[in-house]
Amino acid sequence: MGKHVRNRRQLRRIGLTALAVVLGVGVWQGVAGATATSKTEKIQHNNANCGRSIGTPQIGTADFSRNGNTVSVDVNLTSADPDRVFTVQLWMPKAGGHCKLVGGIGEIETDDAGMGHGKYSSPVDPKSHEFFVDLLMGGCVKAPKPLANCLPDGAKVAPVDNDSLIANL
Repeated sequence: MGKHVRNRRQLRRIGLTALAVVLGVGVWQGVAGATATSKTEKIQHNNANCGRSIGTPQIGTADFSRNGNTVSVDVNLTSADPDRVFTVQLWMPKAGGHCKLVGGIGEIETDDAGMGHGKYSSPVDPKSHEFFVDLLMGGCVKAPKPLANCLPDGAKVAPVDNDSLIANL
C-alpha cells in the first residue's frame, strides 16, 4: 500500500510538472507571437519610400498606438525643416513597395528650430496591422517668412515627403 501511494504521489508530481511546462510553453508562444499595440518609429527626412528606410537623417519620432479599430499617432519633430506646415497622413504599406493612403489626419507646424508636435488618430480596417505616417511638406504656407521651397512668385513647388518607418500594431 505504501509503495502504491508513493507511486501515485510521484505520478501527480510528474503530471503537475508536465502541465506547468505545457502551460509555460503556451504562454511563451502567445507572448512571442503577439503584436505590439504601441510602437515608436523614426521619421526620416525626404523619405518617400512607403515607410521603408532609405537611411536619410532622422527628423523626429512617431509614437503609434492602437485601441480597437483606431490608430493614434503622437508626432514629435526635433530637427525638421524650420517654419513649415506639414500635412500629416496615415498610410499602410502594400506588397511590391507600394502603399495605400488611409487618410489625412491633421497638420503640424514647426518653429524656427524645426521642432513641432501633434497628436492624431484615425479609424482603420481591423485586418490591417502595419502603418506609417508621411509628413508632407508643401510650400509657401507659413507667412510672413518666405520659404525655401517657394518660387519667387510665391507659387508652390512639388511637396516633399518625410515618412516614418513602418509600425506593426
